[in-house]
Amino acid sequence: MDFTKEIKGHTLEYLDDSHTYLVDGVIVPSITQVLGCKFNKKYDHVSKDVLKRASDKGTAVHQAIEDYCRYGIDDGSVEVRNFKFLKNHYKFDVIENEVPVILTMYGEPVSAGRLDMVMQMDGKTGGADIKATATLDKVYLSYQLNLYRIAYAQCYGITWSFLKGIHLKDNKRKLVDIPVNEQLALQVMEEYINGHQ
Repeated sequence: MDFTKEIKGHTLEYLDDSHTYLVDGVIVPSITQVLGCKFNKKYDHVSKDVLKRASDKGTAVHQAIEDYCRYGIDDGSVEVRNFKFLKNHYKFDVIENEVPVILTMYGEPVSAGRLDMVMQMDGKTGGADIKATATLDKVYLSYQLNLYRIAYAQCYGITWSFLKGIHLKDNKRKLVDIPVNEQLALQVMEEYINGHQ
């Protein structure tokens, strides 16, 4: 779904058909695109049909979790049931879903995206990403969530205390800790910028 949002003096637009982000009318790469340059060989061995089905399933899981968190709608899926289990077991509250962010470096917007979830746990605020992949790639998640952590702090003035990966695939349900390492994440962003100038 297309959207336009004002964030910290910038206008962020998202065009769903082309998966394009624009900041103040200028196209910027998504955080996912930036990471694609580092992890570009990750799915080379997987057929396009399998990737498309996995992408569609991931989108459906994200939508179902968002509908549950925002509106209390339980679609009866195993993923929502497992998400509810994790939420009760680890006692976290979801504050926001699908939050748009702009990442800036040297005072300029360089990337944008939408993070899955802002949560509170043990009185602290953190960020989480939902994965519906066969295996949970903690290395990729570390880069992704650390870039979102930086962008969220820049946009909303709140620094996350923790990062979590939520793995929901069939009967798998895990909440895993992801280390905070902003320097590592910024290094990837620098490499992307230097390679695309």
